[in-house]
Amino acid sequence: MTSTLFDRVSADVRRQMPALFLFSFLANLLLLASSIYMLQVFDRVLSSGSLDTLVWLTVITLAAIAVYGLLEQARRRLLARIGAWLDTELSAPVIRRAIERRLTRGPASTTAPDAGLSDVADVRGFVGGESVLAFLDAPWTPVFIAIIWLIHPVLGGIALGGAVVLFLCAVFNDRLTRGPQQSAATRVRQAAAAAGRYVDSAETVAALGMTRPLLDRWRRAHQEAHGQSLAVSDTTAGLFNISRSVRLALQVAILGTGAWLVLQGAVTAGAMIASSIILSRALSPVERSISAWRGYVSYRAARRNLAALFEGTDRDAAAAVSLPRPEGRLTAEAVRFTPPGSAEPILRKIDFALTPGQTCGVVGPSGSGKSTLCRLIVGAWRPTHGHIRLDGADVGRWDSDDLGRHLGYLPQQVELFPGTVADNIARMCDADDAEIIAAAQLADVHEMILRLPDGYATDVGVHGARLSGGQRQRIGLARALFGDPALIVLDEPNSNLDADGDRALLRTLEHLKETGRTIVLVAHHPAMLRSADVVLVLREGLVAAFGPRDEVLKAALGRRAGARPAPVAAAASPVHPKAAE
Repeated sequence: MTSTLFDRVSADVRRQMPALFLFSFLANLLLLASSIYMLQVFDRVLSSGSLDTLVWLTVITLAAIAVYGLLEQARRRLLARIGAWLDTELSAPVIRRAIERRLTRGPASTTAPDAGLSDVADVRGFVGGESVLAFLDAPWTPVFIAIIWLIHPVLGGIALGGAVVLFLCAVFNDRLTRGPQQSAATRVRQAAAAAGRYVDSAETVAALGMTRPLLDRWRRAHQEAHGQSLAVSDTTAGLFNISRSVRLALQVAILGTGAWLVLQGAVTAGAMIASSIILSRALSPVERSISAWRGYVSYRAARRNLAALFEGTDRDAAAAVSLPRPEGRLTAEAVRFTPPGSAEPILRKIDFALTPGQTCGVVGPSGSGKSTLCRLIVGAWRPTHGHIRLDGADVGRWDSDDLGRHLGYLPQQVELFPGTVADNIARMCDADDAEIIAAAQLADVHEMILRLPDGYATDVGVHGARLSGGQRQRIGLARALFGDPALIVLDEPNSNLDADGDRALLRTLEHLKETGRTIVLVAHHPAMLRSADVVLVLREGLVAAFGPRDEVLKAALGRRAGARPAPVAAAASPVHPKAAE
């Protein structure tokens, strides 16, 4: 079975474990120094009155404590660096795999959330934090109990019984909190994501008077999520306090029993004190593991999410064959698309073919699948069945970074990213100014950009909020044309344009046709089809007609001859179609 990047990173982390176990062994061994010091002071120094023995015992013990401090610092620094390295190695690939999974699944599922940076943070927080130290120290608990047993079996029995009680507390903590903790964490994430969506849609929320009902809905979800999280915290805190009380009671028990054994002459006073100190060392990791268990549960869930995210999607881009620039030959072969979680397909059986340089107009009523077809053509989604091919290559299997250089895509909802106008036109790559300006001029937006406050250096803000809808759409068109792509897909490119913008778009389409670019154009108005060679009519997810523009439009007009006049492109409503179309 081929290992994924996550498997390889996990294997590299495991290779650091021997060093951590060695440091933990030495550190826990040196923790015995204070116990041995007490034993020697009570049993040797006080009985002999030797000042030299006391001085050298003190010097040796202080040296051991100093070495212990260095070892403790070393393992904490090593864990911190492993955590930071994990974050560096996984963060960017996780984002990439999340994008690939979205492309595979199509619309996001409302169930089980995908792994993301929060899972990387959970893994880093556990591996590089305090929690993992409790688990590294826990294997030495039997060693400490064995030493107490060697001092006297009765004291060893008390220590063993206390360790069993604390271990049972840890087991109960796992049983009682594992499921609720995972559920609470998921609900907290969902509430936070919902709040972010409300803020992003602030204009719509405020304009429609939805602020109060949305906040009420969010508050209920938030309170339920945090109420569940609080219940888990209460359970963990209760068991932790029980374990602490048990440990304190054991300290009293071992001192009392030790004193009785001293009176019986079975052990020395030094052994009694040493046993008490060693017991606290033995039980400390078990007690700490109870409070660390919550982090471990999150870590385990995060590992599971990340392993699932990388499974089957770990592709070595460096090993992939880079295909030549396509000519623009586009074919759809029995394409069918059903959204995840839905039994009803959006597209049922789509077949058509475009030769290089053809312009295809796509028309049909709202909900007929036009936007879905656009997403499938550019590889943003992948067909449930069938293939979309560009020059014979399946666009779903083409490396997205390589394919993107040959595609231009303008979706209905234009998303601009934080940065300047030039950054967005250049697709956030380092590009020559001449290439950026050439794309803007081809889209006929150069003059508009120059009128912006800082021209091409104008910061568009989050989601392009500093620009109007029409400006975002025209800049999105320039981005689609950047790099002279062979295939250009425009999904209602004039939905936010005014009359000047429409005229500029028509000029751009004519120029693209002259240069031999293959264009797929979704339009609701016949005027936009002026440059189209062929027209594809979609209705209820099926190809209702496909052929030369004039023949298809004439046939469509003929069918409506006795009906109320309507634009040919619309069996479509003039209302802006849904994004899920």
